[in-house]
Amino acid sequence: MVMTTYLFAIAIGVVAAGIIGSIWEMAFDEEPRLSYLFDPNPTLLTPFRAMAVVLSAPVTLMKLALWWLIEQPLIGMILLLAGSLWSFLQGVFILTQVFGFT
Repeated sequence: MVMTTYLFAIAIGVVAAGIIGSIWEMAFDEEPRLSYLFDPNPTLLTPFRAMAVVLSAPVTLMKLALWWLIEQPLIGMILLLAGSLWSFLQGVFILTQVFGFT
């Protein structure tokens, strides 16, 4: 039962990250990437871009992990673990703060 709860939190985090990334991409015609956090030319959208990048990071990390699993499996596994952990934490936050689960 506990493992199902953990997997549900990971799934909620991945879905939320995917939705946020898709909305950002549809609205501004750019994919949220981690490199946008270090933008040398900030604009008025930079704070919102940073929020979109941070909230959509689990999907970005997992997409990078799939590519690295072929090239360097160890790096790919580390990225997959990081994306899963970030997704879990994001899912727990959504479930506890938004929906009130305990």
